[in-house]
Amino acid sequence: MRSKIYNHINNLLLPCLVFSVLTGFFSAILITAFKIAAEWVIHISNSVYESIRENPICLPLLVIGAALIGLAASLILSKFKSCQGGGIPTSVAAIQGIFSFRWISSVTLLPISALLTFLVGLPLGTEGPCVQMGTAIGDGVMKSFGKEKHRGWRRYIMTGGASAGFSIATASPISAIVFAMEELHKHFSPIILSVASISVITAQITARALSAIGIGDLEFFSIPESKAITTSLFFAPLLIGLVSGICSILFTRLYHRVDHTMRIVLKKLPVKILLPILFALVSIVGFFFADVLSSGHALITSLFSHGAVWYVLVLLFLIRAIGMMVCNTSGATGGLFLPTLAFGAIIGAICADIMIWLGCIGSEYYVIMVVLGITSFLGATSRIPLTACVFSIEALCGINNVLPIIIATIVALLIVESSGLEDLTDKIIEAKLHKITKGKQPFDIEAPLTVNKNAFVTGKELRDVLWPNSCVVVAFERAKHTEKHSVISDGDVITVRYTTYDPEATAIELTDLVGEQSEDISQVMNPCKNI
Repeated sequence: MRSKIYNHINNLLLPCLVFSVLTGFFSAILITAFKIAAEWVIHISNSVYESIRENPICLPLLVIGAALIGLAASLILSKFKSCQGGGIPTSVAAIQGIFSFRWISSVTLLPISALLTFLVGLPLGTEGPCVQMGTAIGDGVMKSFGKEKHRGWRRYIMTGGASAGFSIATASPISAIVFAMEELHKHFSPIILSVASISVITAQITARALSAIGIGDLEFFSIPESKAITTSLFFAPLLIGLVSGICSILFTRLYHRVDHTMRIVLKKLPVKILLPILFALVSIVGFFFADVLSSGHALITSLFSHGAVWYVLVLLFLIRAIGMMVCNTSGATGGLFLPTLAFGAIIGAICADIMIWLGCIGSEYYVIMVVLGITSFLGATSRIPLTACVFSIEALCGINNVLPIIIATIVALLIVESSGLEDLTDKIIEAKLHKITKGKQPFDIEAPLTVNKNAFVTGKELRDVLWPNSCVVVAFERAKHTEKHSVISDGDVITVRYTTYDPEATAIELTDLVGEQSEDISQVMNPCKNI
């Protein structure tokens, strides 16, 4: 009995606590530093554009400078491909074991590449790099402090880092924990919940301590208080959910078209040529349309304060959408979360203005209509309705309108699901995987794995184990009787079936979970070993 309790503490509780705390602590410090640098760079960018607008004769200098910054970014991105594109899809893929990245480059070079993006004003967000940095920090903590017996914790702690990064980026700790299960893993697990919670709590305590001494800002949005929607006005969230669902379908279809076009372009133009051209074009568009620039945070803040002419918002939606998609598919570093919120805010503002003009609702409901637009579009486009609702209640002051928020989000989600379109995050991951595995031959493998004594999986339930990507447990044979039929014990034989492009890496990952296997089984797991 004592031995069982000791093993439970030593192999589960202590690693979970220690590695999660370290990850949350380091994530808070490094990501807060990145956020401060990003805010400073964005401020400089806005000042430069304002100065050039006052002196249009200097526009050629702006374009040349943007092209040179694009060239500098391309030098990083062409060598370190994990720094390309949105940080959340990259983190999801790494945590799910779809592909891996170098944690050192994601902690050091990714922020530099992102700052170059923000300096020119590309319509990409800061939260993506924050999440990827957190994921990389979790990986780095395990590789720096974890022993060989702890290697099975790697993807769990990476999850904690991603959650901590999301919480620091959005100042939304509860949303970050839900995000870990709904977006990063798409299932619930007590271990995932524990790791994410401990990492987020540690990160938030550290961030609050830094804020108390004047380092960093804990506020994501400053939103005016919104009035609670009465039951007689519940047609409003239904309408906004309907519009958001339709816009989400059109948005996703447009992304597919842009992605297909950019794949063709990238075959003809290398990143070192494409990015300078793209950065230069963004500088020209940004010179004429200020609201097209940057992540969209300032745009959302302005829409909370006042509306705009509806056809201007429609034009702004289209320009920002195309710009964001081209920048993302070209490989420029930056997130999609904040830009997605901006699109939702535009939808909410348009619907609110129209309903107020028609006399359907009073102007006092304008702010909550914008919130409903943000929530429903985010939940439908990214297929994270629970995270979207919790985020809206936590970060967008939606506590007085929980039911309307749920209604708008579910209506939008049902419309998108009925279209049969693929999740936007999955589509981005698929595009990245296509680049990585191009020309490689997949291996279909089925292997019976014997659980070693004190292996990572012992004492855990099958649902709590993060198996390699596409790995399915097809048989579970017990070595001895236990009271808990779902708990794994040493000597159990777990037969798994999976498809992999890198059998050696997958074999190592499985060995980290169940322990060393016999020579015959090792040969089955890695058929390239003796070739």
